[in-house]
Amino acid sequence: HATPKLTAMRTVITLLAALISSAAAAPAIVWTGESSGAKHSSDIIDTRSLISSATAGSSDSSLANVVFVVGRDEHGSDGLTGLASAGSLPKTAAKYSDASSMYHFVRGNESKASILKDAQSSASKVVQTNLADLQSAMKKPEGADLFLVNIDAASSPSDIDAAISSTIDNKEVGSFVLTAVRPISEVKLERDVNAKKQYFEHQKKAKKASRRRLDDGNGNDNGDNETKEAIYYVHFTPNIFSGFLFFLFFSVVTFIGMTCMGNIAGQDVYVSKYPVIGREA
Repeated sequence: HATPKLTAMRTVITLLAALISSAAAAPAIVWTGESSGAKHSSDIIDTRSLISSATAGSSDSSLANVVFVVGRDEHGSDGLTGLASAGSLPKTAAKYSDASSMYHFVRGNESKASILKDAQSSASKVVQTNLADLQSAMKKPEGADLFLVNIDAASSPSDIDAAISSTIDNKEVGSFVLTAVRPISEVKLERDVNAKKQYFEHQKKAKKASRRRLDDGNGNDNGDNETKEAIYYVHFTPNIFSGFLFFLFFSVVTFIGMTCMGNIAGQDVYVSKYPVIGREA
């Protein structure tokens, strides 16, 4: 049987994995020339599917497709989120209403190399360039159908903003994707969680295999020692529920007590001379 410490560890690993899969991701904004209103999506999408859907959704297949990838900042955080939250991209923010879709959780963008690999699998010819050589590279496409522009987060925010805005307005661009490289802390955390998850799954399989061999040796075909582990999530634990009931009881008693104390009345008139106490004549 699993020890309480091992069970708690598995629970923590499961929660961390769920947290990472739902929150640890970089955003992406897609412009395809259709201004029917931005479609927000909270579903997890990988970079390969993102680029494929963006190029397929272009109104004219003969036009070039451009993907801007903002690198990490000096602290290893998401460069695009940092620039946008600081208000350093006003021209780009003004064009959010013209975007066709916004993806809040993009996976597979752990590095620029992984994004390049996904881009090459989504397009026949990919031209990799930077912010300074973008205009000259687009003038000589040589049959390229996808331009991958790597942007250093340390570059001038005004230059980045102007390049993004001008590329969106460029009539020779079919679809435009703006995304970023995931923060390095999230990548390391996800790798650590996945490694621990695989370790516990391997331990579980090894324990089941050992238990099965013992059952076969003892002639036990019913598998009485087989345990099925499961994790159940409840809204209230017994301690939380009892605390909630006590708070409710205490609140009711306090309200009744304060109401009763407020109804206590005393005399309204006070005299300086008391009446005569004794037998009346």
